[in-house]
Amino acid sequence: MRVLIVDDEPDVRLLLRAQLETAGHEVTGEAADGAEAIERCDDSQPDVVILDLLMPRVNGFEAIPRLRTNHPDVGIIAYTAVAGEFVRQEMKRLGIPLVLKSGAFARLDSALRDVEAKRA
Repeated sequence: MRVLIVDDEPDVRLLLRAQLETAGHEVTGEAADGAEAIERCDDSQPDVVILDLLMPRVNGFEAIPRLRTNHPDVGIIAYTAVAGEFVRQEMKRLGIPLVLKSGAFARLDSALRDVEAKRA
């Protein structure tokens, strides 16, 4: 699966890249905020975007509608360290899988496989 990583923390992007590539996914690019994510989607044509929700400039919440409008076939997985009831309900309403940042890759990999199955 072709994946775009979107997170404002370079260390998180580096860890995700290593985990994704080890699991056999292709990382098509990285972005540090939602605006850059939209540009990278234009360039790299990913199958899925792993999207941090809390970032400067354009956050994940702001990027989601733009990503869906500009790239309706691209799956989105919300990947965040903070997920209160509002975040959980909003991602559920939008039909976006929510994975908490923990360092453990299994939940993220499972969400990627679910997105891949829905695209097939």
